[in-house]
Amino acid sequence: MSVEAPYGSWTSTITPDLFAKGNCKAICELQATNDGVFWVEQSATTGKRELHFHSCKPSSTSVRWAPQQSVQNCVHEYGGGSFLPLSDGSVVYSTVDGVFHQKAPEAPPVQLADSNEKKLRYADFSASGTHIFCVNESHLQPGVDPENRIISIDMATKEQKVVASGADFYASPRVSADGKRLVWMQWNHVNMPWDETSIHLAVLNDDGTISNEVVVKDGTGKKINYYCPSWEEQDLLMINDSTNFWNLYEVDVGEEFKEKSVFPVDHEIGYPLWQLADRPYASNGSCIIMNVNGRLMLRRDMAVREVPTPGYTVFSHLSITDADVAYAIASGPRKASCVLQIDLSKEESEPTIDVIRTARDDKDIEALDISEPEHLEFQSDGIPVSAWFYKPKNRHFTGPAAMLPPVLVLGHGGPTAVAVNSLDLKKQFFTSRGFAVLDVNYRGSTGFGTNFRNMLKGQWGVVDRDDMIAAARSVIARRLVDADKVCIQGSSAGGYLVLSALIHSDVFKAAVCAYGVADLIGLAKDTHKFERGYNETLIGKYPEEEQIYKVRP
Repeated sequence: MSVEAPYGSWTSTITPDLFAKGNCKAICELQATNDGVFWVEQSATTGKRELHFHSCKPSSTSVRWAPQQSVQNCVHEYGGGSFLPLSDGSVVYSTVDGVFHQKAPEAPPVQLADSNEKKLRYADFSASGTHIFCVNESHLQPGVDPENRIISIDMATKEQKVVASGADFYASPRVSADGKRLVWMQWNHVNMPWDETSIHLAVLNDDGTISNEVVVKDGTGKKINYYCPSWEEQDLLMINDSTNFWNLYEVDVGEEFKEKSVFPVDHEIGYPLWQLADRPYASNGSCIIMNVNGRLMLRRDMAVREVPTPGYTVFSHLSITDADVAYAIASGPRKASCVLQIDLSKEESEPTIDVIRTARDDKDIEALDISEPEHLEFQSDGIPVSAWFYKPKNRHFTGPAAMLPPVLVLGHGGPTAVAVNSLDLKKQFFTSRGFAVLDVNYRGSTGFGTNFRNMLKGQWGVVDRDDMIAAARSVIARRLVDADKVCIQGSSAGGYLVLSALIHSDVFKAAVCAYGVADLIGLAKDTHKFERGYNETLIGKYPEEEQIYKVRP
């Protein structure tokens, strides 16, 4: 039986110490092989990134690889692509100390490359024979930008060779199945990897070098983003946003790189490449599985159908085996981050879904008071904008009929990112105490097309701020929240958003700015290489347009 009590005064079992409990903090990376699935999870107690493997054999248990090591890297400062399972069952992985090769879970790791006191970084691996190909970021020269390139590492001799260089950034080096060709993605300032990029292809030589390099697709000057190239037998798959939405295309290598859409749709098949080696699709040559704005779609025999995944709405790092078993990092409104296995091998029946590993068990979640969000739309400067609205929820309490709840309005970081509806105990901490939570996808957020994403260019701290204010006013007008108890919170880019919103509106009565950007000129002078061009596209060219930096927020 519930007790009536003022909103915001409710007691809750969702306490800070609960955050550190559970199986792990999150599942971070994933790659499948025909033998099973590898993933990296972050320990809730030590913070280390642990590499685990689960065999596809019946009654298998998970085993940890790379013991005592944290499998991660800092390429582009955000990492990703920290390991690669090889065809012989061994694994190559990176740590802050370099690159290692481990033949079995109980075998000692062999170091292939040294980080030179963390000045050399390695990520996003692919392999051919005895050669490993990866993105390498060199910080050996003090006082200048690091050098980004693709290199090869001979696992037998440990010799390194530069494969591709000259561009500002590289990603996704992928070797063809026959080991004869290499495809990759590259881009230059002032672009980010979701702006204008190009896809390159070359012949692989036996010594780990390339020849006959050609440009497959080039979005430079065309405002087209090409990314996530991979091989489908002898042809290519890649994503581009030429239709205003990230869609997946097949590219014929033999016919002047003609492209054909795999699944034309006015939804996103993709997300911003903040971290390397994320995959919004996967192919095994006979079928393709795609993450289409939170729905998994399967193409087999040229027909596309939805893969039912009850309870799961957010997917990343898709992978699929030759036996048509797909894997993904998945989560949902009542589902913690997990390694999801989806058996698609029986074409005439529904797929079999199993959870291999989860950050928090379902039974523990069911014991909590979980508020599931509603999708709200509102207008801001005549533009449709949306947010996730979480009502207060606690089985032991109800609010007085004459009262409305306080609300915490959230602005995500990035700012090129997205607020999703997956389980977040930080939000539930507030909703279980009688607060509403409004998580806003302001202009510049991803998942709504390129035009919407680009509305933030040159307008950071302006249109996103206006959207936050409009979001708050919208839920007030709908009598969902108390107009005198509207709070706002954000961190990093979201913290800058908080400061701007406070200056330009009196709708917010309390605020939290966590490690927010407060000095745009300082940001321009002291930004790492990966994001230096980001400031120019979001704000303006510095110092030529210094006045803009001075007047915002």
